Amino acid sequence: MEIKINISKQFKIPFISINSAEQTSEINSVYENIQIINNSWQLRGALSDKLKTIYLYQIISFHTEGSKVVCETWHDTYQVQFRIYELANKLPANLFIQISSSEIVAISCINNLELTKSGSYKVYLKNKRITYTSRRYVKKIREHLLNNEIN
Repeated sequence: MEIKINISKQFKIPFISINSAEQTSEINSVYENIQIINNSWQLRGALSDKLKTIYLYQIISFHTEGSKVVCETWHDTYQVQFRIYELANKLPANLFIQISSSEIVAISCINNLELTKSGSYKVYLKNKRITYTSRRYVKKIREHLLNNEIN
């Protein structure tokens, strides 16, 4: 299957199109997974006293700033009403991974990991932000990412 991305100012709203000569089980599976990602989970985030709906595909990470939990997207950072442990239980495990007691990141937004001298990972995100895992989560992260890589 060939995948293309077409970025242009003419598209006001992003959309996904599947083109095929016939409908196959692979096409149906891709369609169903896109539907799950696009529609299955959303939350409300606050930015300057305005509430906005945030969809799963927009999220880079959730982390704490002081005593507040924020959701980082490609465009803004929103305050959310959930705690990190609540998000860890609600978010799809195949799309998000908890890297410390104060941060959850979208697996697709991880550029690379670098092992540090202290035994934790330095995490390079695709938005150029750098964060760190806690040593407590290193084994879980390694197992999770290796299992997803194999499957």
